[in-house]
Amino acid sequence: MQRLDLRFAHDQEREFERKTGRARGHSFNRIAGIQLVMTHIGAVGLYVLLGNALAVIIGTVAIDLFGLCGLVLMQLRPHPVGREVLMMLGVLSWVLMAEILSFLGTPQQTWIIQTAIALQPFVLAVAIQLRFPYCLFGSLTIVVMIGVGNALFSQQMLGEQLWMLLLQIVAASYALYGGWKLEQRERLNYQAHRQRDHDQRQLDAVNERLETLTYFDELTGILNRRGLRRRLLEHYVGKSIGVILIDVDYFKRFNDLYGHIAGDDCLKEIATTLAATLSRDNDCIARWGGEEFLVLVEAASPDECASMANRLHNRVEQRALRHDESPIAGNVTISSGYSFARAVGEDRLEELISHADRALYAAKRAGRNRTLPCAAVSS
Repeated sequence: MQRLDLRFAHDQEREFERKTGRARGHSFNRIAGIQLVMTHIGAVGLYVLLGNALAVIIGTVAIDLFGLCGLVLMQLRPHPVGREVLMMLGVLSWVLMAEILSFLGTPQQTWIIQTAIALQPFVLAVAIQLRFPYCLFGSLTIVVMIGVGNALFSQQMLGEQLWMLLLQIVAASYALYGGWKLEQRERLNYQAHRQRDHDQRQLDAVNERLETLTYFDELTGILNRRGLRRRLLEHYVGKSIGVILIDVDYFKRFNDLYGHIAGDDCLKEIATTLAATLSRDNDCIARWGGEEFLVLVEAASPDECASMANRLHNRVEQRALRHDESPIAGNVTISSGYSFARAVGEDRLEELISHADRALYAAKRAGRNRTLPCAAVSS
């Protein structure tokens, strides 16, 4: 938005109206109520000034009926154009009533009433804060109404009529400038908040991406080593856990035969299969390096840990991922070793992983495609 422009591009203008319309509707309801109260207070002043009770009562009742109809319509949440027009017409109806009553008094009384009318552009621009086009139209209508009305019905001399018209023009000019500045500030503030929200969303996206890169493996989408250690501190400290270290059998031969892209797809498929096999929310899997995966399970005993390790082994075998270069099977298989400990902390994680690694090495020496426990597994 340019600094001298009071309108956004079409889509942003609709968003601006949608986000500010509800608050403006509530504000207009409050102001309309205050205006009705002020109308009755002003009616007392007009009666004291003019001494014509009937004319004042008729004028006040007419304003009341219009104002009450306007309040009812505002409850229906009209279109922004209808909302602004209703408030503008409310002020113009009061101006028309005051202008008519001014012709019933002396020239001095007319001056007093029309001085009060000169304040109405400020009501449009500052009190109600109509959108600038409606404020401009309303202020110009007041000026025309005063100029034409005085020329046709006023008892003042031509010079006095011109002074009254000049008073209305000056008042309207100041009011319009104030209204323009207020709307400009509102729009600039809205744009600044919108830009801030956009920047915050971008920052959140960057932070989320950084967290993904920091704690998750880019290829498989599961945790990496750093993410695993964070998960350990968050969920496993003081609990009994099992550590299962998994290696894909003869994965180098798979890569050499099918290519690295197929190898990456294989690793992603295995990671998905292993993650889907974990049965509890606190169980987790991480890529430990290359074709190795590490699983943490909240287990009550070594037997429970062994059961999970065997389940993981069987699920991968059931996937039947073709591997023609495997000397032990026609499909992809895994070897795994596991260890178990009670009341584990971060200081014991490396020890447990070392035990599981020795068990994995034993499984690979024994012919692969099997799961073995660590010889030092505690119970």
